Amino acid sequence: MSPDPRLLAIGVASPATRLSRAAGLRLAAQISPHADQERLAELYANAGVSERGSILGEGGESADLLHTDPPRGPTTAARLARYRRHAGALAGDASRAALATAARPAEAVTHLITVSCTGAESPGLDHALIDLLGLRPEISRTHVGFMGCHGAINGLALADAFVRAHAGALAMVVCVEVCSLHFQAQAPWDQQVANAIFADGAACAVVGGAGGRPDAPRLRAFGSRVFPGTRDLMSWTIGEHGFEMRLSPRVPGVLRRAVGPWTDQWLGALGLSRADVAAWAVHPGGRDILTAVERGLGLPDQSLDASRGVLDRHGNMSSGTVLWVLDALLRRGTTGLIGALSFGPGLTGEGVLIEAG
Repeated sequence: MSPDPRLLAIGVASPATRLSRAAGLRLAAQISPHADQERLAELYANAGVSERGSILGEGGESADLLHTDPPRGPTTAARLARYRRHAGALAGDASRAALATAARPAEAVTHLITVSCTGAESPGLDHALIDLLGLRPEISRTHVGFMGCHGAINGLALADAFVRAHAGALAMVVCVEVCSLHFQAQAPWDQQVANAIFADGAACAVVGGAGGRPDAPRLRAFGSRVFPGTRDLMSWTIGEHGFEMRLSPRVPGVLRRAVGPWTDQWLGALGLSRADVAAWAVHPGGRDILTAVERGLGLPDQSLDASRGVLDRHGNMSSGTVLWVLDALLRRGTTGLIGALSFGPGLTGEGVLIEAG
């Protein structure tokens, strides 16, 4: 048994095609010609996303995927056919980067945890990664599906458990999302907001014991909270023309009021307080969500600049985005306790404490 799981490496990847703020607005106007164009322009100007990796970028899938005949765009089946085309390649790129940083060969991985909420098929990502990376055919496989933006933390919790339970285990958590597949034409306003901020990308975390890497960040503790009475505020459902996001404008206010009491309870049970946390890696669900969490935790301005930087340059890539933020913090040399938080459908919060340095 290894009682001390470590975050050995993080690797990230995004599509080569990029979607700028201006290009995103043009696409929105194209697929929703009856929307209030002035309001759309204001949305894109203030969304906090300058550019993002997207298969809808220049040279990508825009013309075919976003045709408006029928008016709501392609069927879910047609969209998911493109998921197969893009998800495996992105996941493979992030995984290779993480394994290279961890200096571990693919055949050393004993447990594979895949995370995605923008596609569904079987055999799925696990089989694709076995082929792409040369993983051992007897590898243990677990899929975390359709959990939304906090899926990476659920995946890390599984990796932590596997490493604690199996001597010599090396776990790999691979998150990949192709959110652009589910851009909605003729969409209601909350879906227009989703169209403006969601992006495509992958992230991989390699988790193992302390042997050989005693300086690697340590996974300290996990926390989870389903916020009562919020089930209808955020949802992610499968429609006839792609997966559909429901995002109530009440979400930032709920988080501002709820995140402080939740983290106090979680940290308090560990004998800790907010003051013991050196840095916060908050999933950039949107500009207003980051501001709400910052205020709810009583943090100084600029405390979530790493999250805002990922949102600005890469958008909200759903499940794996918090790993991008963690990677940014670790690369800048952050030490001490890092509190990583993500929020998803339910409304649900997931957290992990990581001790760096």
